Amino acid sequence: MQTKLLDLTKWQAVRMEGIENVLSFDPLIQYLKERIRRETTIKKHFFEFVLNKLLANPHLKEELTVDEMGHFQDALELVYCLVEPAFAEEEKTIWAISVPLDPLVICGTDAFYEMMQGGNDLMHRSVIQPTQDKSVVQTRMEFVYSVIFEKLYNQKIPIGNDVSYALSFLEKGLPRYFRINIDTRFIEVVARGPLPPLNLIEWAKDIRGEDYDWSQGIKQLPLSLFKFRGLAIITVTDITQEQAVDNIKAIALSRHGFALKEDTQQVIHSLKVLMGSPETEFGLLPNLRVNDKLVFTLESGNNSILLQPNHCIDNGKSFQKLAEEYLNHPKPVLIDDTAQGEDARQLLQFLNMAGIQAYALFPIFHSNEVAGVLEIYSYKKGVLNLQSLVKLKDALPVIAQLLKNSIDEFNNHLDNIVKDKFTALQPAVQWKFNEAAWNYLRENRLSNQKRPIEKISFKSVFPLYGAIDIRNSTIARNKAMAADAAFQLELLIRLLERIRQQTGLVLVDDMIVKCNKWLSGIHGDIRDSEYGKLNEFLDNKIAPFLQDLNEKDSTLQPLIRPYLEETEASTGKALNNIRVFDNALKILNNTINSSLEQFNNELQTFYPYYFEKFRTDGFEFDIYVGQDIAPQRPFSRYYLQNLRLRQLQVMAEIARETHALLPKLEIPLQTTQLIYIRSAPIDIVFRQDEHKFDVEGSYNIRYQVIKKRIDKVRILGSEERLTQPGKIALVYLNESEVREYRDYIAYLQEEGLLLNDLEAVELEELQGVTGLRALRVSINVEKTDEVVPDALTGATKEA
Repeated sequence: MQTKLLDLTKWQAVRMEGIENVLSFDPLIQYLKERIRRETTIKKHFFEFVLNKLLANPHLKEELTVDEMGHFQDALELVYCLVEPAFAEEEKTIWAISVPLDPLVICGTDAFYEMMQGGNDLMHRSVIQPTQDKSVVQTRMEFVYSVIFEKLYNQKIPIGNDVSYALSFLEKGLPRYFRINIDTRFIEVVARGPLPPLNLIEWAKDIRGEDYDWSQGIKQLPLSLFKFRGLAIITVTDITQEQAVDNIKAIALSRHGFALKEDTQQVIHSLKVLMGSPETEFGLLPNLRVNDKLVFTLESGNNSILLQPNHCIDNGKSFQKLAEEYLNHPKPVLIDDTAQGEDARQLLQFLNMAGIQAYALFPIFHSNEVAGVLEIYSYKKGVLNLQSLVKLKDALPVIAQLLKNSIDEFNNHLDNIVKDKFTALQPAVQWKFNEAAWNYLRENRLSNQKRPIEKISFKSVFPLYGAIDIRNSTIARNKAMAADAAFQLELLIRLLERIRQQTGLVLVDDMIVKCNKWLSGIHGDIRDSEYGKLNEFLDNKIAPFLQDLNEKDSTLQPLIRPYLEETEASTGKALNNIRVFDNALKILNNTINSSLEQFNNELQTFYPYYFEKFRTDGFEFDIYVGQDIAPQRPFSRYYLQNLRLRQLQVMAEIARETHALLPKLEIPLQTTQLIYIRSAPIDIVFRQDEHKFDVEGSYNIRYQVIKKRIDKVRILGSEERLTQPGKIALVYLNESEVREYRDYIAYLQEEGLLLNDLEAVELEELQGVTGLRALRVSINVEKTDEVVPDALTGATKEA
């Protein structure tokens, strides 16, 4: 036991200003008298003994200063004997006495001072608040007022008086967590004047709020009204195990699995804390299945030692087999170099490659099914044993939930990909398919004759169509193919001439002639069909010939090898131009696709609609929205207008983004933006043979015809294409259809996204379509410091 002043404010505790705190044994003496009056057990004699000892010193009833407390060590040790169990070992008990409502310790056990002052093994201390979104000040204020309410208003309001500290030990590099409880039984609150009437229920509710105005609360019940006298007892409990499990539980309750790397790292860190060993490592492998076959994803296996690429034998096939066998017969396993059996020897082979000295494997069950396995391993001998593994017991149910979350997350992700990439069952329309499937199931159960499944259709939905095209992509591709073909033919001709000189093969002359004929036919570009025939000649005639010579005549290898290297698909110069083109196209399309996905995800939360995009050299997309798609939610023209404005805005933003990529592209590809406006609703139906939606009815089919024919339409009386880089074109048939869009264009011009050069043009007659018109307006592709409001939320983002 030590009697030494220790100010805890340096560890983020808060000293409350304007409070009068006084040390006194008197509240303890009064408490003892009351307990003796009520006590009927043998403890009464001990209480009487302590009381008599305290009363023997008349100074103990007086108010004392901090400095004076050092003269009463015997009395302070008596307080320790009262509060702590008789068999408590003082060197292990973390206990202290402090000023009533001030973090100023006057005495405590050696263990308390060792923890708070720290030896050489302590790195740092940090406060962990019971509620993470509360400030230290608010927590302390709640504590002070809870004491006032209990002592003077006789109302015990449970707003908490626990504060947890995290201490990191340099020796082990892992935190230990402690809960500090402040016992206020021996504190007396003295009111300096009449107490104001208070609605304590309202007070208790208000002060729990994050944004509670404490200045207002202090005005209602100022702390200057009170004097606090007595002793505060501080008890510190090690809650490392509890806190570590709670940290894992917080991640499990977020419904995530191990998709987030930082979550995985936090779980592993918490498991290390539970084990109390930084030399212990962990791997968590959920039992992921595709068609009942065990699979491992990058996320699920990124922390498994056995799935690291440099540890996998035969690309992991052996481990896959071992894992399948283990999951079919799961049981706890502890493996060291004495392990027996063929399976153990195989696993030891993995472990030895990884440098593992000890390894344990636990099956984790959720609802009586194997949710996955927990790997525990160490590069150091003697770290793992059954006694240390028992420490993980409390965490296993939480780990089970985490693994189950990962399985659900994986299955949902697969399901979403299938729906998005391979079927038309988007969430906005899936209800209709579910309903049809249920009707089909119900009716065929009640009928002896199989009935066909009902047709899926949506009536009177409003269509929106947009297209982002890569201008002159076909010409650029043809030029790239021609440049590569010319380079390869010239290389090949030189090679064949040297082979002819060295071997005297007359057959080579015919090949040289054909190569020269192909080379002379290339005039700056080459068509796909011609390029296909050239590749057929090179693959079927030239390649086998050179391969045969390369294998049978070692003297020709130095001639042929450079040609083979130059024509290698991924690295050779002979395909460099088409690779450059494909890379530029990929960059543009990834940017466009990302923007369209973001646009769709954003607006689906606003009102459900059907969205479908098609990949060309750029992208086309269809949107269908209306009451029939979401019958449970009232449809308003407002939703349609919002979609139209946002579509126009996004098309302009995509043009900006692709224009900004030009300096990064080796081939300067540009995009054009096209919207087709149709104000009247149409009917759509799901075509089961094609597994996609299409328009229904002869009148509605005209909408599809126009969509397919306007991408290369020209302005009437000229050779100029309607769609141009840096512009948005909006095609329509009737003036009434475009009035709404004129307002949107004006709005986006005011916001600086579109330029003030709107033009109205008539379009050439297309097959079966006459009377088409269009608006065309330039996009402000150069980024400015202006801010463009989001059409949906009103939020702003950089223009």
